[in-house]
Amino acid sequence: MKSTAFNFDMANLMIEFKALAMKADTDNLYAIFLLKKNVQVNIIKTILGYLPIVVPKSLKEWKVAITSVGQGYKSTEE
Repeated sequence: MKSTAFNFDMANLMIEFKALAMKADTDNLYAIFLLKKNVQVNIIKTILGYLPIVVPKSLKEWKVAITSVGQGYKSTEE
């Protein structure tokens, strides 16, 4: 599931991830761990570079942040 190209659609990755997480019946904490391990390192580093008050805490916040940052990287590549 690891995304290797910037042009990979992050929205599709999030849909695929949600389906797999639901199928595996994982809890939110483990799902966040899996997201961090399987999304491009530069996207995670960008998010973790946010001010501590705005770093995502919930699974929903992580998915929004990853999609947003991923789309930003995608637009810089086009």
